[in-house]
Amino acid sequence: MRVVICLLALFSTSGWAASAASTVQQLSSQVAPLWQSIRPTCFMALDLESQQAVSTRIEFLDSQLIARNLTEHLSSLSANNDKAWKDPSWTVRQKLERSALKVEERESLREYYFKLQTQKPNSERKKLVQQVQNMSENLNLTLKQELWKMCHALGFHSIPQSQLETAVHQRWLKQQAKVKMQLNKELAAFYFYSFRKLPNTELAVMAKTSSQLASWVETSQSSIKQYFQQLRGQLLAIELQLVEPMSDEVSFPAQQSFNPGAFIK
Repeated sequence: MRVVICLLALFSTSGWAASAASTVQQLSSQVAPLWQSIRPTCFMALDLESQQAVSTRIEFLDSQLIARNLTEHLSSLSANNDKAWKDPSWTVRQKLERSALKVEERESLREYYFKLQTQKPNSERKKLVQQVQNMSENLNLTLKQELWKMCHALGFHSIPQSQLETAVHQRWLKQQAKVKMQLNKELAAFYFYSFRKLPNTELAVMAKTSSQLASWVETSQSSIKQYFQQLRGQLLAIELQLVEPMSDEVSFPAQQSFNPGAFIK
C-alpha cells in the first residue's frame, strides 16, 4: 500500500491540470523508482556467473530507465486534445485525490484498504470506481509488466530477439495475476477512499469522462510496449562479461634444454 501511495503522490499533489501531456509525465516519473525497487530482485534471481556478467547491462538500464526517455517516446500522445481532458470533473477529482494523500489521512486510508478486503462494496459504486481507476490501473500495469520483462531479459544472450520476447513474456505470465490483483486492490482502496463522500451521480460523471479516454489509454499502452521492446533489443546487443572458468590443471613454464656450456666461463 505504501508504494502505491508514494507513486500517486508524485502526480496528485503537484497541482497539474488534466491533460494527455501531464498524464504521460506522471507515468514517466515512475519509471526510475519502479526500476530501482525491483533491481535487487532482478540481480539476485540470476545465478552467480550471470550476476558477474551483467554489470554493463545493469549500468545501461540505470542510464536508460529514466522519465525523460519515456516522455520523449510518448511525445506524440502528449499532444492529444480530446475534449474529455477539459471536463470540469477533473478539478473535483484532483481535489479529492490530493486530500486523500494528506499525511493525516494515511492511517485512515490503510484501514480502508483492509476494510475492502473483508467487506464487499455496493455493486453499482464498485463499477463506477473501477471505471474511474481503469486509466491509472491499465497504464501502471503496462509499465510494471514491461519493467519486469526487462528484468527477466537481463541474463539472456546469443538468441534472436523474437525468442527473447517469447521467453520474458512466459516468465511475466507466471506473476501477472499476482501483480495485477495487488495493483487493483491498492488503487481501489485509494479511489474508494478519495470518493467516499461523493454521491454516485457525480462519480458517474467522472466514470464517463475516464471511459471516453479509453482509446487513448490503449494507444499509450501499445506505445509503451513498443518502447520497452526496442530497449530490450539494445540490451540484448550488449555482450555479457562472462568470466572464463579456472582450469583444474596447473600450467608450468615450457621446459628448456639444458646447455652446460652456458655456465662455463
